Amino acid sequence: MRRATTGRRRARLVVAVIAALIVAAAVVIAVWVGAGVVPTLPGSEGGSYSPASEAPERPGDAFALTVDDVVDGDTLRATVVAPNEVVTTREQIRIRLIGIDTPEVTPPVECGADAATDHLRELLPEGARVWASVDRDSSDRYERRLFYLWTDDGVFANLDLVAAGHAEAMPVRPNLRHADLFAAAEEQARASGRGRWGSC
Repeated sequence: MRRATTGRRRARLVVAVIAALIVAAAVVIAVWVGAGVVPTLPGSEGGSYSPASEAPERPGDAFALTVDDVVDGDTLRATVVAPNEVVTTREQIRIRLIGIDTPEVTPPVECGADAATDHLRELLPEGARVWASVDRDSSDRYERRLFYLWTDDGVFANLDLVAAGHAEAMPVRPNLRHADLFAAAEEQARASGRGRWGSC
């Protein structure tokens, strides 16, 4: 009789513990959802993202270039299709994407550098047409051209890299036109564990 009673007590205890764990898990999930945090499962890509919903359209004064090669996640080489007042020569130019920063590929290679470079290569493969627009300054002290870039089908490359978690916002005066947008995209990518924020 005592064994049966003890067994029933253990069974009730196990059920109570399981119920408590379920309630605790529900509370944690509710807190995450309320805070806008989406937990990332191991091995996942950190959830989907849709930067296009807030991305500015390609401006009317943007000009076309042809991609020669991607150097790293925020730098590439290209040649202008038709010389203009911003790029006056058809010689190859080195472009640094405005307002963002990706991990360095120079030794020692930083975590996330290869993924950022691969992402930019997918967006802007060799030979692709890309559309460029300037902010206040169109070049830096390293003689790189400073551009916002859009793919031929309208993807804002600077924002896409941040939203995917491969780049962080890096506002540098006076080129701050999209600084707030990049900062918001980085915050969302961090919260969702996308790209480098989930793997580094």
